[in-house]
Amino acid sequence: MSDSPTADSAATPVATGGDAPVEPPPEAVRRALAQVLESEELRSSPQLSTILRFIVEATLQGRADAIKGYTIAVEALGRDASFDPQTDPIVRVEATRLRRALERYYAGAGAGDEIEIAVPRGSYVPQFVLRRGSEAPLAPETEPAAETEDGAPSDAPLSPALPESAGAPGARRRLPRLVALGTLFLLAVLLVTAFTVDMVDPVGWRALVSSAALKPVERANRLGMPMIEVRAFDSTGGKPLPPSEITGSAGAVTSGDFTARALEVRVRDALAHFDLLDVLASPDVRPALDCGPGSNSPHSVFALGGLVENHDDGSISLLLRLSDMCDGTIVWSREFDSLKRGGDVTASEVALVRDIMAAIAEPYGVIQARARAQVMAAGGPASAGPYGCVLLAYSYWRSYRPEEHERARACLEAAVAADRGFALGYALLAELTLDEIRNAAPAASPKPAANRALAAAEQAVELAPTSSLAQRVLMHVHFFRGERGGVLAAGEAALALNPYDVDVLADFGGQLILLGEVERGEAMLASATRIAPGMPPSVDYYQVIAAYLRGDAPGAAAAADQLMGEGFAPGLLARALAAHLAGEEDAARADIRRLTEVAPLWAADTDAMVARFFPRAEIARQVREDLVALGLPMRKTSAAAN
Repeated sequence: MSDSPTADSAATPVATGGDAPVEPPPEAVRRALAQVLESEELRSSPQLSTILRFIVEATLQGRADAIKGYTIAVEALGRDASFDPQTDPIVRVEATRLRRALERYYAGAGAGDEIEIAVPRGSYVPQFVLRRGSEAPLAPETEPAAETEDGAPSDAPLSPALPESAGAPGARRRLPRLVALGTLFLLAVLLVTAFTVDMVDPVGWRALVSSAALKPVERANRLGMPMIEVRAFDSTGGKPLPPSEITGSAGAVTSGDFTARALEVRVRDALAHFDLLDVLASPDVRPALDCGPGSNSPHSVFALGGLVENHDDGSISLLLRLSDMCDGTIVWSREFDSLKRGGDVTASEVALVRDIMAAIAEPYGVIQARARAQVMAAGGPASAGPYGCVLLAYSYWRSYRPEEHERARACLEAAVAADRGFALGYALLAELTLDEIRNAAPAASPKPAANRALAAAEQAVELAPTSSLAQRVLMHVHFFRGERGGVLAAGEAALALNPYDVDVLADFGGQLILLGEVERGEAMLASATRIAPGMPPSVDYYQVIAAYLRGDAPGAAAAADQLMGEGFAPGLLARALAAHLAGEEDAARADIRRLTEVAPLWAADTDAMVARFFPRAEIARQVREDLVALGLPMRKTSAAAN
C-alpha cells in the first residue's frame, strides 16, 4: 500500500461518523491533537508525540503526499539526509508504537473524545474520525508494513489471502460450521491421546502440549531464572506497645506480630520488582525440585525466612536467612537492627528493605552470585537457556572483552528469536548495542547503534511496561540520542517502578550529573553507595565526572583510584580528566593513549564523541578543551554521530 493519497487512503482530514464523510475543521482537529498529546499514553514519549504532531500538521496543511518514512525520519526525528528507510526500521517501529498508544488512549481516557485521530495500518497518513457517540473499531494489530525504496509502506500482503471462493455468501455461512466441527474433532483427538499417552508415557504427553498450556511456574522454569520463596516471618520477644505509642501509614499497630507480617509482605513485594528473579507467590506453586545436572527444574531455588525480635523499648531486630533449596545449605544470613517503632514506620521499613535488596537481589548480590556459580558447575551458560544469555551479558560488563560481547549478543539474539515475549532479553540487547558507542564493542550491523538500541528498548518496555530495568535501559538510549526529556521521563519511571533498586538510583543520579544537574545527581549517588558500597564501574565513572565538574581535584583523584581495569573506555576517559585536573599530565596522556586503543573513535572523531557523552554544551566545551590540551584533535565528522 502506497503512502500516496488515493480514493481509499486519507490524504486530507476525513471523518466517517455519519452516512457520508464529514470533514472536521482544522481547529477541532488541533484541539483533539492537544488532548492526545497531554494523555498518559503520549506524554511520557516525546518521540511519539513529535511524530503524531508532524503527521497531523502536514495533513492539515495539505502535505499528506509528503508523509513517508523518509520525511518522518528527517523532518520529525531529526535524522540526517543520508537516512535509508530500507536499512533503518525506526519509523516503522515508532509507527506501530504510535498506533498502539492511540488505541489505548481511545479505549480509556479518550473514549468520550469527539474526534479520533487514527493512523491506519499500511500508511502514515492520519485519519480524523467524527465519533458521534459510537467509536469506529480500529483494525486488528499487525506487524508494521515493509517499506519500499521511497519509504512508503509496501503493497505486499501481511498474511496469505483466502481463496476467492471463501468470500462468497455460501462459503461465509459454511465456514463457521466447518471450523466448529474441526475444533471438536481436534479436541476429541487430544483427549484420546492424553488418556492413552498418560497411561504409558506422561513425559511424552507433556512434550505434545504447547508452551502456552503449561502452568506458569513451568513456563518460568524454562527461562532458567533463579526462583525464591519468601516464607512466613516469625516474631518473638518484647511486649506489644499501646496503640497510642505506635503509628504507621496504615494506622495504629497493636502487636509485634503485625510488624513481622508487614516486613514479610514488603520483602516479597520488593523482590518481585527485580527482573532477574522469579518470586513464588506461595509454596503451592513451588516446582518439583530436581536440581541435578540435566534436570528441567532451575538449578537455583532459594527460600528466605525471617525472625522479628521485639524489644521492650519499641525497637525491633530482624534476622534473615537465605537457604539453597537444592542442597539445603544456608548461603546468607544477616541481622538488621535499624528499625524502630514510632515515627514514620513505613519509611523505616522501606529503608530496611532497600538494604536487604542491595545484599541479595541486585545483579552483584548473593542470589545472582550463587546462581552464576551453580550454572558454571552444571555446564556453563550454554546449558542454562535464556538465563545463560543473561549471565553472558553481565560477564561482559565485568570484563568488557570484545569476544564476550559477541557471545552475549549472539545468545540473546537467538533467545528473543525463539521467544518474542522475552522482555529482559530485548532490554539487555539494547544495552549491549549501546556499548558499541560507549565502549567500542564490535558492531553487529551498519545501522546506527542508537537506533537499533531504541527499537530493542522500546520492545522491552512494550512487553514489560512494569519493568524498571526496561525503563532504565530506555533512559540510557535517550541519553545517547541526546534526548534530555526522554532521559528524565524514563529515569523517573524506573525509580517509581522499583524504589528498592539502588542501581537505578545510582544510574539515574549519574545521568543527571552528565546532564549538568551535579548536586542532585551526587546526592542520589551518595545515597546509593551508602546502601551498597560494591557498585559497578559506571558509578565510579559518575563520581569522577561529578568531582571534575566541581573542580575538586582531590575528590576526582580519589574516585578515579577506584576505576580498576583497562578495558572500560568511559573509565579511562574519566581517569584522564581527573589526572589533568590534578596537573598529572603524564598519567593523563597515558590514559588517553589507552582510551584511543580501546575506542579508536575518540581519536578519529573526538568532537562527536564528546557530544555523545556530554550533551550539555558548557560541559562539552570544558571536556573538549581539556582533551585538546592532552593532544586529541578535534575533527568533526559524521561517523560517531551515527
